[in-house]
Amino acid sequence: MGGWTSDRRWPWLLAAITLLGLALRIAGAQGGLSLDEAWSAVQARAAGTPLGIFLGINHDNNHHLNSLWLLVVGFDAPPLVQRSLSIVASTLTILIAAQIGARRGPALGLLTALLFAVSPVLVTLGSEARGYAPMALALLVAFNLADRWLAEEERESPALSLALCFFLGALFQLTILFGLCAILGWVFVTLVQRNGLRTASLATLRLFMPTLFAIALVVAIIAYGAITHHGFHFGSYDPFGLSWFLHGMAELYAYTLGLTGLPAGWLLVVPALLLFALKLRAQRLAFHALAILGFPAALMLLQAGNVGHPRYYLLCGLSLLVLLAEMLWLEMRDGGWRRWAAGAACAAIVMASLARDIELASNLRGDSFATIAALQARAPQGTRILLDGDPGRAILESAAASRHYSLTVARAECPPPRFLYFFRFRGHERAPRLTRCGRQYRWMAGMEARGLSGTPWTLYELQP
Repeated sequence: MGGWTSDRRWPWLLAAITLLGLALRIAGAQGGLSLDEAWSAVQARAAGTPLGIFLGINHDNNHHLNSLWLLVVGFDAPPLVQRSLSIVASTLTILIAAQIGARRGPALGLLTALLFAVSPVLVTLGSEARGYAPMALALLVAFNLADRWLAEEERESPALSLALCFFLGALFQLTILFGLCAILGWVFVTLVQRNGLRTASLATLRLFMPTLFAIALVVAIIAYGAITHHGFHFGSYDPFGLSWFLHGMAELYAYTLGLTGLPAGWLLVVPALLLFALKLRAQRLAFHALAILGFPAALMLLQAGNVGHPRYYLLCGLSLLVLLAEMLWLEMRDGGWRRWAAGAACAAIVMASLARDIELASNLRGDSFATIAALQARAPQGTRILLDGDPGRAILESAAASRHYSLTVARAECPPPRFLYFFRFRGHERAPRLTRCGRQYRWMAGMEARGLSGTPWTLYELQP
């Protein structure tokens, strides 16, 4: 760590990398809220009070502290303000990643920070009003605390700090529990290798006992709300399917590294990467094995639902970035052709990631503000619009509120309103014409959605 603090270039380079990550996240945060973001905002508005956020929204789309933020800033706030909590959290994650890497060398700290700054999955989640980015920050801070404790850099136990990280992280997004299992298992395995089973068991229990109480409190809050408000609800629930499972992981890894169209067969590269890391004597391999292999294996054994969502595997992406940065650094350090090969691989990852980030900034998840702009061009004073399917209602309401445009959403109304909004959930094909109430609508505007988030939409106008 000495070089990290004594060389004046490193803080400036780290600041430049952090500013790059911040700029990418701000660029990706333009445009109207996407589907899940908009529903979070609608639910927060309906809850009305902080207590309502914690006890009245019994839905998997409620990321409690993120919903509380949306309530505080207001339903009609600019999306950049609504997303600012995630932007700040994701930017801070770059600094924590740098600290984790710098433990082995200042160059590794900068390389780890760079991969975290440009990774499309982190830029995407760090520029939307959801709980994933703050959860990732809490998880990485917990990882850093455990790493410092295992390296014996801290004499005092970080038990209470870990509990706070996991408590806040769980109130942002419950998938932090996957990370808890990986960190706990990593600490236990490391202590077993050092001190034996009995001593390791007691030390691990002492370290994580406050965390277990904190998680139990979060579960109790959610359970109380569910019991008193007619159960817990899911926006959608798909039973376990192997094809969806492989697709979700492949897409997560693709967007972690800036790749596109990564077939499921490429997942075989991941265990090979871990074997190569073992040969290179990379550190923290127990954590990486649990996060990258153990977690997906547990999902398969449990036949968990909703495994087709890439962000479900965010833990895998975070682990891969930390591991890959270390492996590239080790290869560069050896010199010769290995340095050139690792440098070329790093440059390719950064350039591919930046291309995906630019794609996000240009498409903006199928920008819902474009819908409002198209309506304003034809009906400047406001209008009524027919909604084809309920999922898109939150998108229209939030976009209209942020743009302060008078829009009334109708469903199954005859005679039909002048405009019809078709939210093409799961990528339905665009139809040039639609018929409702015996009247014909013709295509007026629309957008495709590219990237990890967003869904395409089409706007129709009633014909004379």
